[in-house]
Amino acid sequence: MSAITAELGVRTDEFFLGGSWVPASGETWAAVLNPSNEEVIAHVADPINADVDTAVAAARQAFDAGPWPSMSTQARITHVRRFTTALLARVGQIGSAWGLECGPTVPFRDAINTIVAPTLFEDAFTLAGSLPEVEQRNGFAGPVELIREPYGVAVAILTYNGPLAYVGMKVVPALLAGNVVVLKLPPETRLVAQLIAAAAAEADLPPGVLGVLAADREASKHLVAHPGVDTVSFTGGTEVGAQVLHATADRIVKTTLELGGKSAGIVAADMPTDELLPLLLPGLLPFQGQVCVALSRLLVPRARQDEIAGALAHVFGSLKIGDAMDPGTEFGPVAVARTRERCETFVAEAVAQGATLAAGGQRPAHLDCGWYYEPTLLTHVRNDMTVAQQEVFGPVFTMLPYDDIDEAVAIANDSPFGLTGAIFTRDADLARNVGRRVRAGSFTMNSTGGVLGQPFGGYKRSGLGREMGLEGYLEWTQLKVLKINTTGNYLA
Repeated sequence: MSAITAELGVRTDEFFLGGSWVPASGETWAAVLNPSNEEVIAHVADPINADVDTAVAAARQAFDAGPWPSMSTQARITHVRRFTTALLARVGQIGSAWGLECGPTVPFRDAINTIVAPTLFEDAFTLAGSLPEVEQRNGFAGPVELIREPYGVAVAILTYNGPLAYVGMKVVPALLAGNVVVLKLPPETRLVAQLIAAAAAEADLPPGVLGVLAADREASKHLVAHPGVDTVSFTGGTEVGAQVLHATADRIVKTTLELGGKSAGIVAADMPTDELLPLLLPGLLPFQGQVCVALSRLLVPRARQDEIAGALAHVFGSLKIGDAMDPGTEFGPVAVARTRERCETFVAEAVAQGATLAAGGQRPAHLDCGWYYEPTLLTHVRNDMTVAQQEVFGPVFTMLPYDDIDEAVAIANDSPFGLTGAIFTRDADLARNVGRRVRAGSFTMNSTGGVLGQPFGGYKRSGLGREMGLEGYLEWTQLKVLKINTTGNYLA
C-alpha cells in the first residue's frame, strides 16, 4: 500500500461486488500516475473478465431474486440516500484522489463535488418521490394502468471528467427506478472508484444492488457485451460509443449514449468584448477543455476576429499553469499523455492547413514534467479543417469568422456533432431565434454548457437519449400497460 492509498483509505486488492469486498481475480496491478508530475502514486488491482462476471452475476441475482425491484420507491430512496450521504462524507478524499489521478484544479473539482453532484442527487430524489407508482388512464379500450418498471441489470459507464456528478446523473436515478447497477469507471479514476465503492459498502445496500469497477478496455468490452446486462448508459467519446452500440445491438439492449461535442459559441455583433470574456471563459477553461460541452468553436463577426482573439490570448497567457493540487493553480495538466499528444497533432495539422496560432500551442517552458499543454487558440480557421470538425477533448479552441448571423447558424450546424451551443448577445429575441435554429440538444444565452437538472443529451453523433430531469429519469424505466378486465367486455 502506498502512502497515498493509506492516507485516502483506499483498498487496492479488492473490489466491491455482490455487497461485500472480494479479492481481485487477476494478478495484474495497474499503476496510478499523477498527471501533474508523471509519478506513480499507487498500484491498484486491475479487474479482469472474471471480476466482471462476478459483478454481473451478483447484480442478476439481486434483481431476479432480491427485494430491490419490488421495494416501494420511498424504501429505495431511504437506501440510496444513505449511499449519497456516505459519498458526500468522503467528498474531501474523493476530490483529492481525483486531483491526483486526473488533474482537475481545486476550484473545478470543488464545484463538481460540492455543488453539482449534491444538486443532482437531490433532483433525483425529488423526481423519484413525485412520480406515481401507477398512472390511471382511460381511452378507447377502457381504463388501463400504466406502470413504469426497471430494466434490470444496468451498466453505467463514466468518463473521468466528473465522476461524482455522473453518479448523480446515472447511478442514483437508475437505482431509484428499481434497477441494479454495475458502475464502470475509467482506468484514470481507480482511486476514486474505490472511494465510491467504500461509500456503497457503508450504505449497506442489499447485496448485488451496486457493484463498482474501474476497468480498462478488455474488461469494459466484456461487460458491455455480457448477456446478463439489460441496459447500458455510456458517457465518453463518439468512436467508443459507436462500439458500445454495436455490442448491444444484437441483443436489442436499451442503450443511452452521451458522447462528444464540437459546440459552437456564437458571439453576436452587439456583444462588447469586455462583457463577453467573463461569460465565455467558463465555456473554455474548466478542466483544461476536457469537458464535452466546451465551446471549442468560437464564431465571431469577421471584423472583430483580431480584437476578440487578442483579448482571449491575453487571458490565456496570464493563467497560472501548474500542479493541480496547488490551490493557486488556474490551469492544470491534461489527464492523460495521449490527450496532450492529440492536442499537438491537431494544432500542427491546423497550422499546416493555414490556421494562425494566436495563443498557446506548446508545452509550458517552465514545466519539464507533467502532461501540460498551454491553452491554445487558433484563428482564421475554416470549418472544413479537421480541428473544426473533430473533438479534441483538450485545451484547443478554434475561432471561425462569419459575415452575418445566418452564416453563423450555418457554420454551427455544419458539424457531425450537436451537443450544446451558446450565443453571446444582449438581444433575447435574437438568442431565442438562433437557439431554435441550431441543431443541438441544449442552447444557452450568455452562459455555457448544459442546464443543470434539465434533460441533457445530443443530436447527431453527440448521442442517444437524455440524462437529468424527468426525461433522464424515465430513460431508466420501461412502460407496461396493464388492463384488468372484470366485465369480459374488451371495450369496458
